[in-house]
This record gives sequence, C-alpha cells and structure tokens, in this order.
Amino acid sequence: MGFDSLDSTNAALRRIVETEGDVAEGLMIWAKTQTAGRGRLGRIWKSPEGNVYASILVQAPEDQATAPQVGFVAAVAVVDTILELPRHNAPPPPLSHKWPNDVLAGGGKVCGILPEMTSSLEGAAWIVVGIGINLRSVEVQDEAYPIGSLASHNIDTTPEHVLTVLCRAFSARLIDWRQNGFASVRESWLEKAPSVGFEMSVGLPSGPVRGNFAGLDTDGALLVDSPLGRKRILAGDVLFSGGDT
Repeated sequence: MGFDSLDSTNAALRRIVETEGDVAEGLMIWAKTQTAGRGRLGRIWKSPEGNVYASILVQAPEDQATAPQVGFVAAVAVVDTILELPRHNAPPPPLSHKWPNDVLAGGGKVCGILPEMTSSLEGAAWIVVGIGINLRSVEVQDEAYPIGSLASHNIDTTPEHVLTVLCRAFSARLIDWRQNGFASVRESWLEKAPSVGFEMSVGLPSGPVRGNFAGLDTDGALLVDSPLGRKRILAGDVLFSGGDT
C-alpha cells in the first residue's frame, strides 16, 4: 500500500498488525515521505521525497532468538537490489555492510534497516522490517557516519522500481534463510563486510568497545578483538570505521 505521507511506515504497519489482524507475510507499506521517520536507537530519519521509505511484514520464526537474523536477510537483499539497478554503463558501486544491517556505498550510508517485533490481535508474532534507501542526496541524518546516495554512483531510478526489485530479492533471501539457515546469509553478508582486523569502535551502554573486526558469529553477533580479549556483541552501534568499507 502506497501513501503520499505517513508518520512512519514502521508505525503505520504496526498499527495495521496490532489493530486489524488478518494480515499476511509480504504486506508492504511505503510512503513518498515520512513526518516522523526513525532509525536505530531512536535517531531521526529525514524523509524528503524521491527516496525509498518502506516497511515489509515478515512472520517471526518459531525460535524468536533467531528473529534478529531477519535484519541481515534484509541487508543482503538490499545489496542484491542495488546491484540489479540500472547504472548507465557505470561500474557497480563499492558496497559494504555496516553491522548490524546498514548498507554503505563508497563509505556513505545509503540504506538503514529497522526490524521491530510486534504481534497481531490473535497473538501471532511478526517482524516489521523498515527499509530506507537514499536514491537522492539528503541532509546529514547520522552524524556518526557519512551519508551517501545511489544517484552519486550513477544509479538513476525511482522508488517504485526499487521496491519492485527489493520485494523479489527479499523474498528469495527469506526462502533461502528458512530452508538453509543463517549460514548462507552470513556468508553473503561477510562478502561485503570489513576486512578482518579492521579498526572499529562500538558504542555500548557501558561505554565504547574499541578493537579490531574479527568477523560475525554464527548467530549474527559482532566479534571484536579488543585489548581485553575478544568481545561478542549482540547489540550496539558501530561508531566509526574506515579503510576499505
């Protein structure tokens, strides 16, 4: 369902799930602009017209401990989508993942993903997966990271076309995840991850953890080699990194 304007596509889809019931996986809400778009950790996601603002409904797995893996599924589907978009004979942009589920192009953030758990009137568990993709340049909305756009990498398309490609890619990645587990998603994510040993800092409630990227654990946890040993991080905010990302 498309709208000219919404407060937030995630909020709108959650309202449908929580108040109307009788929903099905794949239900998508998208808007030309948002008045109260949100990113991770409560950040404002500025939403001028011309970019992608969408939320897709995914049935939560029986083992809800694996639900966060859906964010990685969405991230690799976004990479699949961007690589399929027309580039006017230009080479594909240098894409990379920023843990847990942002997508960068040339070091600038072009996509943010916000998965949120909810439940229907009948008590069924769902995941609302919010996806914002910058097709056009926007004002800085995440001071911890440079913001990019697909247009700056010679990709000229429309939100409607991107959503068509994205739905197909996300569906294929979901099927793969459910049939084969997280291993194949993890492998695809790592193909666009920073190099092992890459310096990074991760913001935690207890304070930042500084160290070197050591990979992704089998459940999606971030592994960081710090001066105090290897840290396994389930939730946090990568504050900065550089080099080949």
